[in-house]
Amino acid sequence: MVKNNNKGTTLDDLANMVATGFDSVDKKIENIESRMVAKDEFNLRFNTLEKKVDKLDYQMSEVYDILKRFEENDILNLQKRVQTLEKVVKALANQISSK
Repeated sequence: MVKNNNKGTTLDDLANMVATGFDSVDKKIENIESRMVAKDEFNLRFNTLEKKVDKLDYQMSEVYDILKRFEENDILNLQKRVQTLEKVVKALANQISSK
């Protein structure tokens, strides 16, 4: 049974309009859901990368501390030893040239 309203639109036409509207809403909801999934995946990947960068930052700090200690202790000790050896070599050279 098809009835006409004042503007010549049938109930079937109205039903099709409503169905089209719902289809449009469904597509928009699917689009939003896919964006949310993509955003969640992005956030997960970003958080993973952030943790890796934090770990690298920590490791770089450790390497810096080790190098600083090495420089302060070992290099300074080596410089002192080389200076002592230079003095000894000069003294020996002076003794040899005096003879």
